[in-house]
Formats: sequence, C-alpha cells, structure tokens
Amino acid sequence: MTHLLALALLVIDTVVRAWRIQLAVWASGGRLDFASAVRLNLYGEAASALTPNRLGGEPARFLGLNEARVRPVKSLVAIGVEVAAEWPVFVLLGVLLVAYYVPDWQIAARHWLRRHRAEQLVAVELVALILLLVIYMLQRMARAGMIRHRVRRQWRVALAHVRRAPVWALGLGIILTAISIAARSLILPALAMDLRPHPPFAPMFFGSLALLHAPLVVPLPSGGGGIEVAFLSGFAGDFGGRQVSMLVLWRFYTTILLAVLGGIALIRSVGYRAAGELFKIGWARRRKTPDS
Repeated sequence: MTHLLALALLVIDTVVRAWRIQLAVWASGGRLDFASAVRLNLYGEAASALTPNRLGGEPARFLGLNEARVRPVKSLVAIGVEVAAEWPVFVLLGVLLVAYYVPDWQIAARHWLRRHRAEQLVAVELVALILLLVIYMLQRMARAGMIRHRVRRQWRVALAHVRRAPVWALGLGIILTAISIAARSLILPALAMDLRPHPPFAPMFFGSLALLHAPLVVPLPSGGGGIEVAFLSGFAGDFGGRQVSMLVLWRFYTTILLAVLGGIALIRSVGYRAAGELFKIGWARRRKTPDS
C-alpha cells in the first residue's frame, strides 16, 4: 500500500509538472503535447541528477522542447515563465523552513544585529559593490560584442514575452509548482505509514522538503552524499532500525526512478555521445598535458 501511494504521488508530481510546461509553452505562443512534456521533464530529471547543482536540467529540457518543434525563442520564454512561477514558491518554502527549523529567529536576528551591525553592514556593502561590478562588466561585454548579437536579441525577446505573459497563467503556474513540490515531499511520509511507531509528520515533510532542494546548493550531483548523511543522522525523522532502508526507498522514488527513465529516453533519442556531453555540464574538463 505504501509503495502504491508513493508511486501515485510521483505520478501526480510528473503530471502536474507536464501541465506546467505545457502552460508555459502556451503562454509563449507555442504548443506542446502531453507526451512531449513528460519526456522533456524526464530528460531534465536525468541531467539534473548527474550534474553539479542540477546544472544540466534546463539544457536537457530545452533539448526536449527543440525535439517537440518548439522554436528556440518560445522555448526560452517557456522556461522563463516556469522560473517566474517557481521563485515565489521557493521564497515561501524558504520562509516556512526558517519558521520551522528556527522558531526563535526573530530573537536571534535582533541579537545578531546588536552585536554585528557595523561589520556586517560593511560586508553587505561589499557584496552590493561586487554585484554592481558584475552587472557593469556584463553590460560592457554586451556592448563590446563579446556576447553574440543573436543570443542577446533572443534573450531580449524572451524577457519581453515573459513580461507580457498573462498574470493568471503565472498564478496557475505557481499553484502547479506548489502541488508538484508538495507531492514529492509527501513521498517520505507515505513510505512511513506502515511503520509502528513512525516519526511525526512535520519532521518527515519539512526534512524531505529541505533535502529535495539541497542539490541546488550542494555542488555535487544529487547532493553527493551530503543528503544521505543528513538523512541517516535523523534530519527527516528517526526510523530506528529501518533508517537505511527508508533512505534507499526514499531516494529511489524521489530521484533514481525518474532519472533512470529519463536517461534511457534521452539515450534512445539522441544517442550515447550527445547524452554524455549533456551529462558533463558543470564538470571541470581535465586539461591535456604533453605527458598524457
């Protein structure tokens, strides 16, 4: 029963994410069938699982959009609409996680400001200065022609289309994003339903929620062992003698299953060589030396 429920939640996540990219493509003026939407998201799952910080996910999904004969500019717009719908949810999730894991954050923040106001203000000013310098250098690079005119034009067109996307479409995208994230985060509590006793719901849900998004900041594919260490230490709940088996099951349903399906679909579509190049995104290339 628990495995059927976990699979059902994974199916909900997959279907909702397919609807979201279909909506984003429609908002960009294109069309995308459901099967292609599922396939390109599987591409993204495979590439995200095998590249640092999930860097290969968007290029893989862009490839899927290209296979579905969506024009490049419309593909960029669709991905931009998706990102615009994701960030409000990510900000809300961040607030929820802080409120759950740091219940006395207001007191800690006031104490921190009293003791570190001067030196931390200097640090903030330095960060702002660095950001301004980065923006200035990007502007100079664009004006100097270091960024190709065609690429600049496509990004300008894409940004303009994202700004013109219907508000209701962005709102619906936000709702679909929230449903998708909630469904995948509920897989761990679903797997623990038959355990007696099982951890409370809140640590499992919020722990799973945090660990699922850890690969965005942990610079190794799929969390690179850090997620496993956190899980085994009880970050998402204490499962007693079944801690290891719950970790394996949770990773299988939330990461491995879709990544394997996506890898098979990607290899069958573009071949081993092209898929290998996509999976290498984010990895430092080894320089050849005269002795090698």
